[in-house]
Amino acid sequence: MKIITFCLIFLLGTVSCTSLPKIGPVNLSTIPEIHRRCSDVFLEGKWQLDHLIEFAMPGNKKSFVRGITVISYEERKIESVIMTIEGFVFLDAYYDQKVIINRGIPPFDSIDFVRGMMDDIKLMFFKPETDPIESGISGDGEYICRYKNDALSFMDVITTNGCNWEIRRYSPDGALVKTVKADQCRILPGSSPKIGFPGRIKLASRGIKRYALAFELKGAKRLKKN
Repeated sequence: MKIITFCLIFLLGTVSCTSLPKIGPVNLSTIPEIHRRCSDVFLEGKWQLDHLIEFAMPGNKKSFVRGITVISYEERKIESVIMTIEGFVFLDAYYDQKVIINRGIPPFDSIDFVRGMMDDIKLMFFKPETDPIESGISGDGEYICRYKNDALSFMDVITTNGCNWEIRRYSPDGALVKTVKADQCRILPGSSPKIGFPGRIKLASRGIKRYALAFELKGAKRLKKN
């Protein structure tokens, strides 16, 4: 019995350790360019973003809301207002180390919902605070940077060309949890001149609570710091 238990533990450990996709090696002289490309994915400074957000409803129906988001990378702060297309605000929230709900119409007044929303915004727009633990080439031949955060989860940033990039978040055991895919490049004042600004971002959660969101950029403005 002890032998069987040991074998099961060993097998489970082996599976969990090999779940993350392998990163192909590159010449050391290429590493700085890969890190630069990964950094270019994320915004610097303070921005106000206006998105049309599409989400799925029961019965394969689609619904749309408008999201106005102010993000400050250096301060790691987020202001978010979600409203109907007609302009009725049903969520006004703020993040600065903790979540503050200024206005919330049920069920959007749930602290867990808003915390999850802020986590998605950080995933899409905030560069990780740590350096990559591994860099190289993905299985598709694209540049990739892998990060590890304090919660021991992993995050891959994969760049192709322009603002066509992808972010993948993995659980500590290597299971894919969320994906963010960007495309439709637009050149905007203040954005990276080398990759442009993503006109469309698609986010998908693959965890217990599965959902998918599509963000269509309607406007972006760089703001002065307070």
